[in-house]
Amino acid sequence: MKIGIISFTARGTRLCCHLASRLSGGVDECTAFVPERYSDTYDKTGDMEGVVRCQDMPLGQWTKTMFREQRAMVFVGAVGIAVRAIAPFVRDKMTDPPVVVVDEAGRFSIPILSGHVGGANALASRIGECIGAVPVITTATDVNGLFAVDVFAAENGLVLTDREAAKQVSARILDGGNVGFFNEFEGGEPGVPRGCCKNPSEYNIWVTVKDSSLEFERSVGAVGSRHVLRLIPQAVVAGVGCRRGVEPFILERQVLEGFRKHGIDPVSVKALATIDIKKEEPALLALAQKRGWTLRFYSAAELGDVGGTFTESAFVEQTVGIGNVCERACMAEGGRLLFGKEAGGGVTVAAAVEPFKLDIEKYI
Repeated sequence: MKIGIISFTARGTRLCCHLASRLSGGVDECTAFVPERYSDTYDKTGDMEGVVRCQDMPLGQWTKTMFREQRAMVFVGAVGIAVRAIAPFVRDKMTDPPVVVVDEAGRFSIPILSGHVGGANALASRIGECIGAVPVITTATDVNGLFAVDVFAAENGLVLTDREAAKQVSARILDGGNVGFFNEFEGGEPGVPRGCCKNPSEYNIWVTVKDSSLEFERSVGAVGSRHVLRLIPQAVVAGVGCRRGVEPFILERQVLEGFRKHGIDPVSVKALATIDIKKEEPALLALAQKRGWTLRFYSAAELGDVGGTFTESAFVEQTVGIGNVCERACMAEGGRLLFGKEAGGGVTVAAAVEPFKLDIEKYI
């Protein structure tokens, strides 16, 4: 997480710098932004070097920059200052960065924006551990000690597909009703989250790579389950083969058509895999960049070592040294084949889903 901490007074600046030094390092990148007039209130050497910067822009501009860079913000000062600063930039709880306020005495850490999805609640708790502040958490599920599906999704790298369904599920849990919990990847998980059950209910959570909740009843044998929230892990690898110089839009169209035909949600894709002689193929590079997919390349020998029964082509083998690229490429790291070779427009597509394990124990 990238974090920006800002202060406004001499006392606040000392706390700001101390907190930045405690939060910096590990997986976090933390910077303290302090008024130049208080530059003599903190140590500029040792651990503080590179962590503290003089605040040289108006607060509104600083806040706008933090939003644009998707940095978590910690305001050391009054809640009102933070609220007025962030108000023009708040748009969507699913995309807004987390914001926490810490009073300059360091007594309380208060998340005021993106508590769950953005991680402000968790950041407030971490700040509390660093400086002994009391985290002031006000979100209903936390106050009542209940399962928060948006936190669960964020911590497990799952995509929430329907915000309205997420609200309905959360409301059901808050009301004390049962919510069905189903996981396509289940493999020894110790149970289901608090407030959930293994039986199909009116409200359900489904961890799946499927692209439609209409598949839920068929997949789990549920009848009359009107509300289904799909949580999608990035666990699918798309294997592709293509002729040289294929148009980018044709490649993308064929890949997405394969997903559509077999009911796979494209947001579940984490990687695009193919043979290494395609490393410089413009259409592949463009598709991976556009969709944010990792590229995986394998030699013909590596693809030949992939076990399984594949649809082989003598022409492809003569051309690239292996009779099937797309199926072997998507299976190269293991997993289960979702659909085999689909061909069209000079492109072949296949997809596999790799093992995925939920971190669920603490939610039970």
